[in-house]
Amino acid sequence: MASECTILVLGGNAFTRPGEPLTMAGQFAFAESLFERLVPLFESGSRIVVTHGNGPQVGQMLTRVEEALGKAYALPLEVCVAESEGELGYVLEQSLQNVLREHGLQRSVVSVLTQVVVDESDPAFDSPSKPVGVFYSDEQATALRGQGFVLNEDSGRGFRRVVPSPLPQSIVETAVIWQLALSGVIVVAAGGGGIPVVEHDGRLCGVEAVIDKDQTSALLGQLIDADQMLILTGVPCAYRNFGTTLQEPIGRITPDVAAALVQEGHFAAGSMLPKIEAAIRFARRTGCRAVICDIDSLPAALSGQAGTIIERDLQSTPQSGDTP
Repeated sequence: MASECTILVLGGNAFTRPGEPLTMAGQFAFAESLFERLVPLFESGSRIVVTHGNGPQVGQMLTRVEEALGKAYALPLEVCVAESEGELGYVLEQSLQNVLREHGLQRSVVSVLTQVVVDESDPAFDSPSKPVGVFYSDEQATALRGQGFVLNEDSGRGFRRVVPSPLPQSIVETAVIWQLALSGVIVVAAGGGGIPVVEHDGRLCGVEAVIDKDQTSALLGQLIDADQMLILTGVPCAYRNFGTTLQEPIGRITPDVAAALVQEGHFAAGSMLPKIEAAIRFARRTGCRAVICDIDSLPAALSGQAGTIIERDLQSTPQSGDTP
């Protein structure tokens, strides 16, 4: 077990419960509660890299930036992503350190500010589509458009700023993350999908965008040769026909079966779809598996008895999508 490497992907549920306000104290308390339930994973000796989302935090930062226009210097979106990496890296690092000490586990923890290279010719830059931040009224949206922001109406709830979401191509700090994990350090990295940068003549430059955290996590897992990716989310597993009378849980399947389900339109964009796509990308390699589940289902999912498990080499296990 000690030789295995796990990418642990935390969604928004790592920092606050649904319906609760986002506060610093709440983020620390909930992160510590989450890690407490993951102690068996940390006791296993597996090399672990923790990645995480940052949507609510970036939204709050953008609100501060917009409210401070004309009063303080403006912060580009990629700087807001970097600041959220720092904030949440601190929350996760300290919370995990406290849990490890309480259980007598001698493992070091470090967070790495992570830059992710994207292609400046990615079509996403021509069609911003990723909603970020809070909701605005018609009047507020008009004013913000006048300041250069792009906003779209979002599901009848108001207007939100939308930004490009290009695919990750490479990760600048891969070697550092790999070396730290190899030495037994638990690494927090690639928060919020990483800080988006482009490369010109060997120089890096930030760009205004948000990279999908699940896609970056899958790429990082490939680059450091991880064996499994655990995507913790708010539901026990993925479903066919989610939200309908035909809803059906998806158990152990191959990447090809998962890709067919994507083509059939079973997964919502911006919700389960990016998780399934990232899981497919990660699990196409021999000997690797991706698990999608909530924290309550994780112990059973690790033994193949719960969650959605995507792996190429199922051998004698079901490949049709039957629940475990």
